[in-house]
Amino acid sequence: MSHIIVSILVVSIIALMVPWVLLRTKAKIPFAAAEILLGLIFGKSGLQWIHNSSPISFLSLFGLSYIMFLYGLETNLDAWLKRRPGTLPHSQWLWPIALVWMVLAFVEAFAFWSLGLIHHTVAVALLLGSSAPTVLLPTLKERGLVETTFGQWILSIGFVVDFSSLLGVTALAALNQHGAVLRIFLVLLLFIPALIAKSTSKFLHRAWFGKGQDSVTGQIGVRGVMMIITLFIALADTLGTITVLGAFLAGIVVSMIAGRDRPILQDKLDALGFGYFIPFFFVTVGSNLNLRPALSSNHIWILTAIFLGGVAAISAGAAWLLTRIFPRSRAFAMATLLATRLSVTVAGSLILYQAHIISQSLYLAMVMTSVLSAFIFPPLFHRLSPAPPPARHDIVLVGPNHWTRPMAAHLADDEYRVFTYENIEALVTAARDLAPRVRTAAVLGTEAWERNLRWGTIIADTLQIDHVIVDVPIEGLEEAQNSGLVPFVAAVASMQLLETMIRSPAAGIIDSRLWSSTLDLTVTNPEALHVPLRDLQLPEDTLVIGITRGREHLVPRGSSTLQAGDIITIVCPGARRHDIRTLFEMPQSL
Repeated sequence: MSHIIVSILVVSIIALMVPWVLLRTKAKIPFAAAEILLGLIFGKSGLQWIHNSSPISFLSLFGLSYIMFLYGLETNLDAWLKRRPGTLPHSQWLWPIALVWMVLAFVEAFAFWSLGLIHHTVAVALLLGSSAPTVLLPTLKERGLVETTFGQWILSIGFVVDFSSLLGVTALAALNQHGAVLRIFLVLLLFIPALIAKSTSKFLHRAWFGKGQDSVTGQIGVRGVMMIITLFIALADTLGTITVLGAFLAGIVVSMIAGRDRPILQDKLDALGFGYFIPFFFVTVGSNLNLRPALSSNHIWILTAIFLGGVAAISAGAAWLLTRIFPRSRAFAMATLLATRLSVTVAGSLILYQAHIISQSLYLAMVMTSVLSAFIFPPLFHRLSPAPPPARHDIVLVGPNHWTRPMAAHLADDEYRVFTYENIEALVTAARDLAPRVRTAAVLGTEAWERNLRWGTIIADTLQIDHVIVDVPIEGLEEAQNSGLVPFVAAVASMQLLETMIRSPAAGIIDSRLWSSTLDLTVTNPEALHVPLRDLQLPEDTLVIGITRGREHLVPRGSSTLQAGDIITIVCPGARRHDIRTLFEMPQSL
């Protein structure tokens, strides 16, 4: 058996065994750190069962590129550019925090240079100022915090500092070669496809995500992603720039094109990347390291120690500003995770080492810092981070965009994942991916109520869900109920709401605040259970307008009591949303 096959087999076994062992021991160690460690054991520094070769080098490069692609995909830059309300509360603090982060990195690098510990200030500053997308994403997903404000802030800070570090490393590597100015200009060419995708995203979305693209053997969505990744890697290679920057931009491009279909596509891409390609990069990073110089060099250990202290100090500085937005405990938890260095740091160190900008000892120190930080800081984060929010079911809305999209935006602000479709044919096409996650669907705003009933029945049969709400007039009420659907009759709803307002005039919900102040809360707080609503001492300007218990829809009364898992619908002024949420749900992340 050839060395190439043996090496690929060993890497594949390591990629399988790392999660298998860590998940069963409940160790809060990032898979990537364990993969680098096992790569050390089976590579140059250990048993030498893994040998470098062209196929392994390519798989490693593709794994690294895939990491950066997924990071670009997760950033959802298109939502930032559109400034969608609720995307990132208090976003005006993001750039000051990122600026403080990078300034601290440069101050520390200058201090290390003045002490004679390093010889290249800018290179070290860029590496210290990076983060670890392969730790941030999986850790937040494991905790169920990716879609929360808390998780989005961590990802946003990581995105800004990593993008800055990548650009800096790219420019630094270009300046160290002949034709530096031309190479830096060529880097800018990588952004042209992203700009084109931004301006043509709707057309590209229709062309890409047409009917039948996700058949079992077709998988056009995944094939298109692999083509785009390869295209950007080829562009970067042709232009003589850094391939990871191209892959990162590829992720941003796919995010803009995919739009509302991004979550469906991302589930498949996560499985493909984290299942094979990404572990290949980290195992081979460890296998290619030669730690023999480190074992006999006090200088490398000193650098590793001061770099660990440096990354902790940078994160502490960011946490100081984050206390303006979050409680201190949350800000400190965020700092522990952001102190982790791994993928971008390791990749950047390798690029700068291969460009002969940093020495081997500094490269080894940076890799050791990254691995040790991944063993130290994420377990602390698991102890300090908030509990994940209650699981929220996915929702499907079918109807004209001018009806479904405002509703979807409102639900998304309350951390629901919503899929919208203009007609039943589009939904049926995506049914295979939606079925396991959707618990509620609604058909609204179409011209004929008989069509709503027909579509509602198709949705119930296709997705196998209990709650399908259909917009019908009074004459369609009985037919909808007989079909097992949940009727929404606008005239009846208006009378019920008017009666509620008459009973409680202080509610003051006749203005536009009604839409922005409706909450659906899952009752989990023990203090709200089995207590009559009248005894919960709700403010006068707060109304309970509905209770859903399993398949039942209850009319709330003063004597009504709540059970764990009930979904209570409330109308209140926007300023009271946090207090009302705390009353009915266990305290969660902001």
